[in-house]
Amino acid sequence: MFRTNKIYKGLLSLVFVLLSVSVSAQMPPEWYDLSTRNMYYPSTEYFVGFSVDFRNTSMPIDVQIKKVADAARVELISTIRVKVESITTDNLVSASMQTSQGWNEEIVQIFETQTKTSVNMEVPGVKIETWYNASGNEVAAFAYVRRSDLVNHFDKQIAVGLIKIESALQNVEQLEAFGQKTQARKKAEETVRLVTDAEHAQRMLLVVDNTANAAKVQASELAALKLRLVQKLAELQHGLAICLQCTADCFGTPYSSLQGEIKGELSKLGCSFVNDPATADYVVAIQAQAREYNRAEFGGYATYFAYVDANISLTKTATAQLIYDDFLSVKGGHTHNFMQAARTAYKDISKEIDKLLKQYIK
Repeated sequence: MFRTNKIYKGLLSLVFVLLSVSVSAQMPPEWYDLSTRNMYYPSTEYFVGFSVDFRNTSMPIDVQIKKVADAARVELISTIRVKVESITTDNLVSASMQTSQGWNEEIVQIFETQTKTSVNMEVPGVKIETWYNASGNEVAAFAYVRRSDLVNHFDKQIAVGLIKIESALQNVEQLEAFGQKTQARKKAEETVRLVTDAEHAQRMLLVVDNTANAAKVQASELAALKLRLVQKLAELQHGLAICLQCTADCFGTPYSSLQGEIKGELSKLGCSFVNDPATADYVVAIQAQAREYNRAEFGGYATYFAYVDANISLTKTATAQLIYDDFLSVKGGHTHNFMQAARTAYKDISKEIDKLLKQYIK
């Protein structure tokens, strides 16, 4: 009887050991086998990515696990990327770059550049599971994300994006109304990024939601906002309109170079020039004239000195505000005569005027 019990206990211990070995061997997870994976994670409800690799003993196990996990994530994202790139219904998620003047290549370029830099294929909410089969020398990883989670994410992204675009456009229009066209153009160009991000979210939603249509992705709403932005960019393309009223006298001779030099510098700000003050954002009035100062001799050589005096005023048309009204005087010298000395002074005063105007014209 004692011997029988001992044999029974031995058999029980053997069964326990076998069970322990089975558990420690770790059965493959449900996502490891393709048919089981499709059953538990059907494509109608999930986007998935799977990767498996043989154990590389020259690589730390944690490094290889990460490598395989990254590969599974890439496969998942690639599946979505291919679907996004295959979408040809751009009429649902885009607006024409055409203005009343025809196709505007500069605006098209702004949108194309922003689209390339802003589109992010990072898929939110991806979960990754890994499995190391020591007996089979395999490392496997499975990435998955629910379609419904992505639908909610991109649906919300579109809604928030539309609100941000509307707010940004209102800001652009306010800046323009106050004559701050440079800031308005900068803000409008920044808004392009919001539009391209929203368009990307629309495309993503069309991919992850099999029931999505133009209404679901709010295509008409975004198209209307994009058209407003395109039109605003076209209006602001040439920047500020300046009416430059400049008279310059050099001892009875008009010195037209002063106006040309000032225009050249302001053009670098993207300004355009108009003759009618009523159509200008700023009116710049300059009255300058040269005057002889003195003639000095140094070691038998004569140097002539002259001054250029200028009255300068700057008016902001939108607010009828006189921003600047003052007097500048600059001395110039030359060894030939007073005329050349005055020309030197004119060149120097043009630099001072340019520096002054750029402080206020924005």
